[in-house]
Amino acid sequence: MSNAVAFDYYPDLAGTFELPSNRGVFGSTGLILFQRQSLPTDPIGTTTVTFAGVNAGSEIRVYLPDGTETAGVESCDANHVLTWSVYASGSSNNTVTIRIVNTAYKIKEFSYTSVAGTQSLPVQQEADKWYVNP
Repeated sequence: MSNAVAFDYYPDLAGTFELPSNRGVFGSTGLILFQRQSLPTDPIGTTTVTFAGVNAGSEIRVYLPDGTETAGVESCDANHVLTWSVYASGSSNNTVTIRIVNTAYKIKEFSYTSVAGTQSLPVQQEADKWYVNP
């Protein structure tokens, strides 16, 4: 918590109060309400995505627009589930890039718009005809 001083038109209504330290949380003093606004980079929830049809042993990586990895697994199970943060509507951080790699299949990379809640994402990996099984 941090402190603030509020002045209204009437000096008698002036006072000090504590501001909430979390963004998006309200604080009040007398007849005045204060809220720290959320930034576009503040998560508002999570999404849980099931990669339906992904082949076991594949590597799944989820990247934010700036290139930072937000979720991933090196060797997944079939129909693997990953969870990552969702941001306020309109935030560019909701459009992630998903990259799925498996030596026996072609690299699959696509954009996905994250929404809060549970989702199922169908994945069809195409066999790499040049792959030679060691």
